[in-house]
Amino acid sequence: MSFVTTPNPRLRLSSTAGASDLLRSERREILLGAAVTMVVAAVLLAWGPAPGDAPAHLYRTLLVRDGTFVWDNFWYSGNYPLASYGLLYYLPAAVFGNLPIVVAAAIASTMLFGSIALRQWGDTARWPTRAFGVLAAAPVFTGLFSYSLGFATMLGALRALQAQRTAPTILLVALTLGFSPLAFAFLLLILLAVALTRWRLTRRPLILTAAVVAVAGLELAALTAFPSKGVYPFYTLDFLAVEAVCICGALLARRGRAGAPLVAFFALWGLASLVAYVVPTPFGGNLTRLNAFIFPIMLLTASLAGFRPRGLTAFALAGAIAYNLTPYLLLVPYRLDNRPASSSFWRSPIDFLHLHSGPGFRVEVVPTAAHWESYWLPRAGLPLARGWYRQLDMVDNPILYAKHLQPAAYRRWLRSVAVKYVVVPRTVLDPDGAAREARLVDSRSSGLVLAYRGKNWVIYRLPRATPLLTGPGAAVITSFGHEVIAGRVSTPGTYFLRAHYSRYFKLHGRGCLKPGPGSMTNLVLRQPGFFRVAIVASPDAVLDASLSSHSASC
Repeated sequence: MSFVTTPNPRLRLSSTAGASDLLRSERREILLGAAVTMVVAAVLLAWGPAPGDAPAHLYRTLLVRDGTFVWDNFWYSGNYPLASYGLLYYLPAAVFGNLPIVVAAAIASTMLFGSIALRQWGDTARWPTRAFGVLAAAPVFTGLFSYSLGFATMLGALRALQAQRTAPTILLVALTLGFSPLAFAFLLLILLAVALTRWRLTRRPLILTAAVVAVAGLELAALTAFPSKGVYPFYTLDFLAVEAVCICGALLARRGRAGAPLVAFFALWGLASLVAYVVPTPFGGNLTRLNAFIFPIMLLTASLAGFRPRGLTAFALAGAIAYNLTPYLLLVPYRLDNRPASSSFWRSPIDFLHLHSGPGFRVEVVPTAAHWESYWLPRAGLPLARGWYRQLDMVDNPILYAKHLQPAAYRRWLRSVAVKYVVVPRTVLDPDGAAREARLVDSRSSGLVLAYRGKNWVIYRLPRATPLLTGPGAAVITSFGHEVIAGRVSTPGTYFLRAHYSRYFKLHGRGCLKPGPGSMTNLVLRQPGFFRVAIVASPDAVLDASLSSHSASC
């Protein structure tokens, strides 16, 4: 399996000097693209807004630095922090930091794209490589840190495949999946496009196919061991946009020389998006993420077709640049207030909550536009009722996305997740439901009591709030950490712990654990006194727990 569809004309040169000139020209082009990426990234870092998805990655990095790998109690009543996003990314992020990694990944992506395209299509790829260099710095704005690194290793895998180096290809395929399952999905799509157009039944493709299947099997095993029920929405407008681009790209590619892999790529991307639109999945609308680089790809396609026919070319390029840039422009109004990215913005509510909210309760923060609350409050030791993942939020808390949020239903939800205080920040809020929630909380009908009012904050208290642990006797939570919940009870019996049940929980004390209503946890205690619920720490214990049934806990 190879990218090369026809021998590159440059390889036919008999003149060593001519070949050397072409190689130097190619290197200059790659370095120029890398320089463009560095300049754009530097401008965004110096004068741009804080990266949009940065809170999630900063928080996950913080967990890894603190040694929290399996479970986190501080988001969504408990979830698996790494398995649902990227098993490996946060390890280098904890060592080197997120921004150095994402800038290096952006530069590497430009160089790898240029190397692949120039070797495959020659001078035709010059301007696409330069355009790619500009757009590759986008993760500094969007905050797609783990995807950015996964995208770089994806391109590295394709470059190694192009050079017919099997072992590095397999290693980079595995790293791509470890850094970003989404980048791995795109890698599978591209590999399939290449296979459909240039498949030869030889030893190398068979080895690579077996390796890809094995790597995917490991990811499937991890998702089975650490399940997540999140579903990411795929909006109709996004679906129509990606399908229109794929149709234009396929029609244009079929007219170009050596364009068969591009035809297959556009067709498969459109088909995969159709499936994801019809069948709810954790990927969902994330399959449109390739739009971040669709203009360079479409420009390459148009160049290969000789910019003919003119009408289709103009329409395809205009649509591609619009699809490339419009999502960024739509984000600008929600990034104009950079205050939530600063610790000083959160100091007053954090001080208030430390003083008034005990370990037996969570905090609800009406989401800010970039969800910076999901980083700063847990970082300060305050557990949230929600977090950053919309795909988990929409499954766990669908009431907050209803068109009409009723006060009684909202109070029931607050009690179901042990919330005592609701924080309303005075800044730009998340466009999906946050303004509706803020209006309800601020209204008299909410049933909440004003507890604090500051320049940037209003905090409300839920009267007679339901604590984290309730049961037949008095119950007190004495410690609430990322992987540990401890407390004491006055009498034996079955207590309801408002934390999601995990098969990796272990009870220290006389009793047992079992799944409760709403995916929460029933704590069966056989004597009064202290107890401690903690996630098992050793790999052997995790493996044993993953192979055991739920009923084995009691």
